[in-house]
Amino acid sequence: MAVISCFGELFTYFKQKKDGRYNVAVQLIGTSSEASKYRCEFTLRAANCIEEIKKIFLVQGYSEDIETFFNSKKCLNVDEETIKLFVVNRNLNLTVTLSRV
Repeated sequence: MAVISCFGELFTYFKQKKDGRYNVAVQLIGTSSEASKYRCEFTLRAANCIEEIKKIFLVQGYSEDIETFFNSKKCLNVDEETIKLFVVNRNLNLTVTLSRV
């Protein structure tokens, strides 16, 4: 877990590998209604910089349990075989961008 400061707010950033799936999520340290003002864009890029997966979700509030959040699939949720296509120099080529709705 990491804490990110953006737009004068604090967000938490989570990555998890479980049961052959990778989950990545961002939550606002605040209420769900405050969190709904932000969105999170996840972009996975292959080494060739042409192939990519882009997913956009509303940010969730901190009151939601992270396991529940991951299980809801309202976050980046990719299987292990697909993730391997986006590893560049032994690092996952993932960009996370926060923006206002």
